[in-house]
Amino acid sequence: MKLKSINPATLEVLAEIETTPIDKVFEIAEKAQLAFKSWSSKTIDERLGLLKRARGIFYEIKDELARLITLENGKPIVESYSMEIFPTLDLFDFYIKNAKKILKRKKVRSQIPLFWIKRNYIHFEPLGVVAVISPWNYPLLLPIAPIISALVAGNCVIFKPSEYTSLIGLKIAEIFHKAGFPDGVFNIVIGYGDVGEALVNSNIDKISFTGSTKTGRLIMQNASKKPIPVTLELGGKDPMIVFDDVDIETSATSAVWSAFANAGQTCVSVEVCYVHEKIFQEFVEKVVEKTKKLKIGNGLDPDVEIGPINNEKQLKIIENQIQDAISKGAKILTGGKRIKPKDKNGSELAGYFFEPTVIIDVDNSMLLMKEETFGPVLPILSFKDEDEVVEKVNSSEYGLSASVWTKDKKRAERVVEKIKSGSVLVNECIVHYGDAKAPCGGVKSSGFGRVHSEFGLYDMVNIKFESFDYISSYRLWWYGYDEKLLNTMKKAIAFLYSPSLTEKLKSAPGLLLNLFRKNESKI
Repeated sequence: MKLKSINPATLEVLAEIETTPIDKVFEIAEKAQLAFKSWSSKTIDERLGLLKRARGIFYEIKDELARLITLENGKPIVESYSMEIFPTLDLFDFYIKNAKKILKRKKVRSQIPLFWIKRNYIHFEPLGVVAVISPWNYPLLLPIAPIISALVAGNCVIFKPSEYTSLIGLKIAEIFHKAGFPDGVFNIVIGYGDVGEALVNSNIDKISFTGSTKTGRLIMQNASKKPIPVTLELGGKDPMIVFDDVDIETSATSAVWSAFANAGQTCVSVEVCYVHEKIFQEFVEKVVEKTKKLKIGNGLDPDVEIGPINNEKQLKIIENQIQDAISKGAKILTGGKRIKPKDKNGSELAGYFFEPTVIIDVDNSMLLMKEETFGPVLPILSFKDEDEVVEKVNSSEYGLSASVWTKDKKRAERVVEKIKSGSVLVNECIVHYGDAKAPCGGVKSSGFGRVHSEFGLYDMVNIKFESFDYISSYRLWWYGYDEKLLNTMKKAIAFLYSPSLTEKLKSAPGLLLNLFRKNESKI
């Protein structure tokens, strides 16, 4: 069976790609399990050496990759560089520089004095075979973080890219193979949902999934049958909160970019904007003015700022939400429909284009406010005070990211602490996902687990406690229970944990006398 890779700007077929047969998926998983035995025994320096080679190849072909991303995903070529190539190389550099230190076995000393003779360590062990399942909106950046983390930690990887961006997935696989990763260590499967389902049900040890909340729940249900750990980065309804002390020009510019970058198809994009009632009208006018100036077209044109929606299915979701909102009283100030922009030659483009849309008079009865839109649509609402807007934001079932815009530092810190979300930015949006040191992930229906930073590595290992004790003597807590041992335990608890210094001092002599008792057990 073949799938077609389609340019969403022109609807031209870029390639026809063979899908992975279902039985082959299970074979690949078994092959990866065999490869894991030798791969996990390699030193981290050996693994990092191969990662450095892969990083070098990525850099060498960055222009080819950027063009392919724009062709298959549709985003403007500028964003292929700024939002895919740039942060991907930063992730490589972060893990190449820091992984060895992060995963080094760590010595820990017990708080309990009786255990001070023991040598205790935290050891980070690879899990086995990790399935990385990624979406089409950021076909390079989103899979690369869990792939790198898994490989560096000593796991093998089976990567399933979205069926809409399979060419980019195959290019990623080609790079890792050229870098010299051993056979079976990095694997790729191509196909639709049935291939993803087979992968989830194959002999794997961990799943890292980025995508819709609906699919994430299904993956979690399947994973629970084994059970194996999962990392889920799911949907979001990310709010932008704008207080009345902001610079309206700056905050309006950010709202437009944060809502419409990658045609709104960004996990952490602004999906709803709450603006203080004192500046609501002026802010909305600025946003509408700026939105109308955006250039829509084929992303290969360097002047284009809004490319197409990636696929027809997503375009219909956006249209359905807009129609639902209008039927319930919402008002569109600009945009709101499909268009056919013209290319440089004046010819109409046939792709999945949708106007960047600003909409007001929305409420929580509308799909636009309840579900992730994942398109170039910005609902704007007013609020009266801090408590009201925090309550509105936290009422969402999602909690991936949020932003707060204010010049008041105390207010910013106060609101940040109140918002239930995986990340909250002050006077900024989106860019944290491009920072390799920023852990990214969600709460509530936006998922759990983290990518990027040291936490992205810890997400790919078994955190194993190891303790060594070579003193051959009887342990106080062993059998031979009697009243003497009971009194000793009571005195130990008083000495270590009593809030009273007097009680601590009184318990010390009796504790010392009975601490090293002889073995009186009859077993």
